[in-house]
Amino acid sequence: MARPTTQVLTLLELLQSGGIRTMTELAGRLGVDERTVRRYVDHLTDLGVPVESVRGRYGGYRLTAGYRMPPLMLNDDEALAVLLGLVAGRRAGLITAASAAGETASAKIRRVLPDRIAHRLDSVLGSLAFTAPPTPSGEFAAPDATVLLTLADAVRHHRPVSIRYTAADGRRSERTLHPYGLVSHSGRWYITGADPGIGEERTFRLGHLTPKELHPSPI
Repeated sequence: MARPTTQVLTLLELLQSGGIRTMTELAGRLGVDERTVRRYVDHLTDLGVPVESVRGRYGGYRLTAGYRMPPLMLNDDEALAVLLGLVAGRRAGLITAASAAGETASAKIRRVLPDRIAHRLDSVLGSLAFTAPPTPSGEFAAPDATVLLTLADAVRHHRPVSIRYTAADGRRSERTLHPYGLVSHSGRWYITGADPGIGEERTFRLGHLTPKELHPSPI
């Protein structure tokens, strides 16, 4: 039978997945009775985890909305997947302009990993090479996070955006774009869409847009 500590952590993982978990579901997943589930919930509460009790026919337990759970618990495969994703994203230009975010995220993950796993991951990352050609500066021109998120939201909701664009030769223009999607190519990010002002489809590089010059347009 699993140890109580393991069961409490399993309960935490179930609650972290979101939504309301009924008492019957939790008891079945943990292989214990409902009284034991309540005891495990009390353990989490004592540790400062905000578990809410939801009454009613479909009631049960859930985590308080917006709660961010420390510590990060990853097994070997999960840790490797996350770190490789961060490294590959940075090398492929998939990390936003706040490039320190990738470094700090990696550092936080490494700090909470057991030495055994951390050393093995360091060996993988230290021996890993990427074939993507570097940019002249040696780094990819990653987009500003505000620009990327604003455009992604416009694409998802089929919403036009008003943009001010600075071309490579320094010329500036204002236009309304009906975006189709975002593209990452050779480490650079682009937005494609219809430009009704000229009746053509256009592609603009995100690096030539700035957050204060970008806003949704009325539909």
